[in-house]
Amino acid sequence: MSTPAVPEETGHVGSDVRDSVDSYIAFQLAELEGCLPLVGAADQDAVHGARLALRRLRSVLSCYKSVLPDVPGATGRDVRWLARSLGEARDAYVLSQRLALWLDASEAWLSPEALHKAVNQLLASSNAMATRIGTGSRWQGIVKATRQALLPATAHLAAGETDNHPSFLEVVELLQPRWETVQKSLETTQRTLEPDSRHADEAERNEVLHGARKDIKVLRYSVEAVAPVLGAGATAIIQPSMTLQRLLGEQHDSVAGQVWIKSLSEMPGVEPLDVEDLQNMEQRRLAETEASLRAALLASPVPEPRRMLLG
Repeated sequence: MSTPAVPEETGHVGSDVRDSVDSYIAFQLAELEGCLPLVGAADQDAVHGARLALRRLRSVLSCYKSVLPDVPGATGRDVRWLARSLGEARDAYVLSQRLALWLDASEAWLSPEALHKAVNQLLASSNAMATRIGTGSRWQGIVKATRQALLPATAHLAAGETDNHPSFLEVVELLQPRWETVQKSLETTQRTLEPDSRHADEAERNEVLHGARKDIKVLRYSVEAVAPVLGAGATAIIQPSMTLQRLLGEQHDSVAGQVWIKSLSEMPGVEPLDVEDLQNMEQRRLAETEASLRAALLASPVPEPRRMLLG
C-alpha cells in the first residue's frame, strides 16, 4: 500500500492542524450542549451521543495536551465525572435491552415475571441516572469552563501565552507514542486470549482487555481530530482501530453482563436454572466475541503513524 507524501512545511500547515483540532473540540462541546438537555428526558440516543462526544474530547485532550491550553484541574475532574456518569447510564441501558431480547426470544423461562421485573428495574435505573445528569446544572458549568479553557486558542494570547501551531511532523510524533502504547496493549491482549494463557485470574484478564480498549480509543479519536490534515493515511489508521475498538467493547459488555446476571440469584422469585441459562448465553456470546477479536488482531493490524503518514 502506498503512503502519502509529507506535506511541505509551510506556515499554513501548522495553522491547519491547530484549526482542525480546535474545530474538533468545538464540535464535541456543541454535541454535548445539544445532547445533555435530552439526556434529562432519559433519551438514550442522547446519552450515547453525549458519551461519545466526551470520549472524543478526552482523547484529544490526552494526546495533544502539550500543544493545547491547560485545562484547570477542577474542570478536568468534572469532565471525568460527567463521562463516568454517562457511561454508567448507557451501560445499564445496553445491558437491559440485550437481556430483554433474550427473555422475549424464549418461552422456556421458569420465572419470566421475576426476570422481566429485574430487567425493567435495570432500565429504570439507567433512565434515572440520565435524568439526574441532564436536569442538573452541573453539566452546563462543565461545558462552559472547558470551552473557556480551550477555545478559541487566540483568547490566550492576551495573557502572554504563545500560540502553538504544531506542524504535521509534530502531530505525527505526538501520535507515535499513542500507537506504541496500543501495540503493547494489543500484544498483551493477544497473549491473554490464547487458550494456554497464564492469565488465570479472570479479573486481571478482563482488565487487560479493557485497558487495550481505552488505549485504542485515544489513538483513534486523536487521529480523527486531525484527519483532514493527515489525508488518506489517517483512514488507514482509523479503520482497523474501529474494528478492534468495537470487539473490545463487546467483550467488556459481555463481562459486565455476566456480573449482573450473577446478581440475579439474589433477587426474590428468580429461579437458579434461569440464571444459569442466562449465564451460559452470555458466556457463548463472550466466546464468539473473543474468537472474532483474535482473528481481527491478526487480520487488521493498526499501522504505525510514522510509516503510514511519513512514508
